Amino acid sequence: MGLVSSWTEATYRRMTLMQRMIERLNVDTTKVVSDNFGMTFRTIVGRCRGCRDEEACTRWLDGKEANSDPSRFCPNEKTFRLYQAN
Repeated sequence: MGLVSSWTEATYRRMTLMQRMIERLNVDTTKVVSDNFGMTFRTIVGRCRGCRDEEACTRWLDGKEANSDPSRFCPNEKTFRLYQAN
């Protein structure tokens, strides 16, 4: 596998996890995308792309570690909580 295809696959996996986390935590996507001229969302994307604990995220989202706290592994958890829909 080439470098570009490897990077592309990793990015796709992490963006899929990001979307799942946004849905699971009920994040108001309209609010987060429009805040600070889109910079908040760009920061979230950058953190997810650089995530070092993809396995813990996947396990939590799959319900295999339902009792664990995503703040232990998710670099965006605090930001996601700030933008939760009411």
